[in-house]
Amino acid sequence: MLSIFLRGALIVFLVSLNTRLLADGRGIAVPVAAALSAVWWWNARTASKIEGWGAALAYAAGAGCGTACGLWVGGM
Repeated sequence: MLSIFLRGALIVFLVSLNTRLLADGRGIAVPVAAALSAVWWWNARTASKIEGWGAALAYAAGAGCGTACGLWVGGM
């Protein structure tokens, strides 16, 4: 479950961070987008193998934490 939580957190962190960077017109958004794409591809290959409500809740909780962290880091 920790791995699922961390994947959700990392992906949504990068989405949130990149959105904030793009809105501010910061060029660092380009390599962040590349990192996001790599993580997204890796997750898509593994996420379909895990089922159940527990996994869904772990991923959702990670996504919530990732959003908060991405907004915070992007605002620095």
